[in-house]
Amino acid sequence: MDEFGLADLADELWRPTAELALLMSDPVYWGVGVTRGDGRPVLVLPGLYGGDHYLRPLRDWLGRAGYTPVPSGLNRNPGWSDSLIRELGDRAEASFQSGGQRVAIVGHSLGGLQGRSVAARRPGVIRHVVALGSPLAMARRPLPRQVRMTALYSRGDRIVSHPAAMERDPRATNIEVTGSHIGLVFNPAVYRELARALRAPDPEVV
Repeated sequence: MDEFGLADLADELWRPTAELALLMSDPVYWGVGVTRGDGRPVLVLPGLYGGDHYLRPLRDWLGRAGYTPVPSGLNRNPGWSDSLIRELGDRAEASFQSGGQRVAIVGHSLGGLQGRSVAARRPGVIRHVVALGSPLAMARRPLPRQVRMTALYSRGDRIVSHPAAMERDPRATNIEVTGSHIGLVFNPAVYRELARALRAPDPEVV
């Protein structure tokens, strides 16, 4: 993480508001030009100290795009713990058992790393993890072959610098967008990439 001062913090807090305004005026947010999904569940995970509330626009969009959004159940993401990874895995498992379709995970910041860990432990339940500005350089477990991985990152991210937000597994897809760290969840370019990523087929397992 680079040096982060008060000016940087002010910029990080201001930019997401502008990005949300752009999102609300962009046709992609209302489903225009988005290929409709197949109804599969998408578990949406917040970043550190964040909760489900700020991810409401993303979950609303997933519903309009033809998916079944699943909130994390977290009012505040407390950080890394094995018990939380098990809890999130159980939530994904319940969605899988309910509908019979493997679950996709969209995780913001730490939520993306946590989602990757859930997938590493339950590859039969998770089909795809999409990480938004996540510290994937901290990942320790190998990515299961039956799980697709997409990482979206921004060089303008002052919280998780872009090399640390890229997935090292050669089978993964890393996509650069422009925007702030918090604003990745309100970024029209991210939504367009999500629409493509979530429609990608399951990886072939040899």
